[in-house]
Amino acid sequence: MTPPAPEETAAPNVSVDSREAVVRSTCPFEGSELTLNLSAVTYARPDGSPVQPEIAEALSGVDHATGAQPLKVVCDIRDAANAALARSGYIASVQIPPQNIDTGTLQLHVITARLTEVRVRGTPGPYADTLAARVEQLKSLDPLNEKDAERALLLAGDIPGLDVQLALRPAGTAPGDVIGDLNITYRPFAILANAQNYNSRQLGRETVYLRAEAYGLTGLSDVTYVGAQSTVDFEEQKIAQIGHIFGLNSSGTTLGGRFTYAWSRPDLDVLDLRTNTLIAGVDLRHPLVRSLTTNVALSGGFDYVDQDTRVFSGGSGTLLNLDKLRIGYLRLDGDYRTPPAQTGVSFSIEGGVELRKGFDIFDATPQGSFQASRIAGNSEAFVVRADADAVIGVGPIFSLAGSARAQWTDDPLLNYEEFSLGNLTIGRGYDPGANSGDRAVGVRGEVRANIPVGEDFGVQAFGFYDKVWLTNLDPGSTEVDRDFGSWGGGVRVTLPNRMLLEVTYAKPEDKALTIDAAPPTDRVLVSLTLQFRAGAR
Repeated sequence: MTPPAPEETAAPNVSVDSREAVVRSTCPFEGSELTLNLSAVTYARPDGSPVQPEIAEALSGVDHATGAQPLKVVCDIRDAANAALARSGYIASVQIPPQNIDTGTLQLHVITARLTEVRVRGTPGPYADTLAARVEQLKSLDPLNEKDAERALLLAGDIPGLDVQLALRPAGTAPGDVIGDLNITYRPFAILANAQNYNSRQLGRETVYLRAEAYGLTGLSDVTYVGAQSTVDFEEQKIAQIGHIFGLNSSGTTLGGRFTYAWSRPDLDVLDLRTNTLIAGVDLRHPLVRSLTTNVALSGGFDYVDQDTRVFSGGSGTLLNLDKLRIGYLRLDGDYRTPPAQTGVSFSIEGGVELRKGFDIFDATPQGSFQASRIAGNSEAFVVRADADAVIGVGPIFSLAGSARAQWTDDPLLNYEEFSLGNLTIGRGYDPGANSGDRAVGVRGEVRANIPVGEDFGVQAFGFYDKVWLTNLDPGSTEVDRDFGSWGGGVRVTLPNRMLLEVTYAKPEDKALTIDAAPPTDRVLVSLTLQFRAGAR
C-alpha cells in the first residue's frame, strides 16, 4: 500500500456573494391600463455607448412581443434581460430610463458591475504576493462576471491552507462601481492520522498512518508533506513518504515531486521473505475547468519504481525478484455536482481516465528476466485505467452510491502495475492483494441512510455489494479469469473536518485463489481517521 498524497483540489471554502452588488427595481407600471405599440428593443450603457460584446451576446436571446401591449410589458422585458444576464453569470442591472416610445423602440440601460476596490480582511500568511496577483485578476474583470470571479477565487482557494470569501456591495460612486470585501483565513499546517485493520495477518492486520502537511513554506502556493505508516508492532511493514507540491502560475498549474520507501517482512513462519520498494515521481497538473459545480483537470507525470524481494537465511539474503519500472502517465479527471433541488434530489459524479506507458530507460527490467516478479511481465506495457464514483441523494436521509474501477492492457504486467483485489481497492472482505490481474473491472454499490443526530455530528448506515472481475495474461496462470463478490454493511460516524470512524462487516463469497479450500472468513473492518488543522490566522 502506498499512503496517499494530499489532494490538490480538495473542496475549498469559497463563496461569491453578489446579492447587494446591484440595485433591483420594482415595476412602476404594475396595474396600469396604458398600452404602447412595441416594435423593437435596444440596449445601451447609461452614457449611450453600446453594451460590451459579451453583454450583447447574453441579451441576444431575450424575446419580446410586438404590436399593442400593456405598459407592464416594459418591466417584463427588463426582468427577462436581467434573468438572461444572471444566467450567463454577469453581475449587472437592466434599467428603464425616462423616454418616449413614439417610434415603437424601447431603450433599456445596462449597468454592469466592475470592481473598483478590494478590501482584504484577514492574514494571508506567506501568500501576500500571490493574493495581490489574484486581486488584480479580479479587478481586471470588466464586465464583472460571477463565474469568472468564482474561478479566480476557487484557484485562490486551491492554495494550500487558504480559505477565501468575496462579498460585493455598491461603492456609492459611479453606477456599476462595486467594492469587494475579501475575507481570508490562513492555516499554516494540518496533521492527519489513521488507524485501521484492513491488512492481511501475514502483513500485520493493524496499521497506523500519520501525515503532517505544512502550507506556504516557500510562498509559492505550496504544500510540503511527510508521512509514515507502520504495523502496530513495527515488524511486518513500514512506509515513509515525503513530497512537495507548488504552484507555477495564477492559472492553478502545479508541479510536485514525491518519494516513498517501504519495507515489508510478512509473517510466513519459517520463510523469511523481505521486500523493499522505492517509488519516486514527478507530477504536473493544470485545471481546465474550475467552478463550484464542474471541474476538469489534465495531469501528467513520471513514476520511478524499484522493488526487490529477498529470501533470508542465517543472516544473509538471496535475491528472489527484482522489478524496475519507468512509467510515464497522462490523466484527465473531473467532477460534477448539483445542489439539492426543491425535490430533494442531488447528484454528484467524479472520475478519470489514465494512460500509462513503461519505457526501457534507467535500467528498467527487460522482458523475460528470470528475476522479475512475473517472467512474462512487460515493463514497457501500455495500460489504460479508468475510475468513477457517483452519488444520488434522495431527500435528506437516503442516497445511492456507486463506484467503478477498470484496467486494460495487452501485455502481462509486473506486480506493481497489476490491479489488486481487496479492502484497499474494491472487494471488501478480501485481504489487500489476495488476488490480482492484468485486466480488471470492479464495481461497488451502496445504499446509505443518514441518521439525524445533530448538526455537528453525522451518523450514516450503509449496505454494500462489491464485485470484481480479473483476467491474467501470462501463460500458465491458474488465475486466468476469476470473479469475486462480497457483501455487508456498516456505519460511518463523522465530526466534520475532525474525525471519521467507519465500521464495516464484510462477507466474501468466493475463494481468493483457486487452490484455496474455501472463501476467506467474514471480516469486521475498522478505520478511524483524525484530522487536526492549525487555528486560523
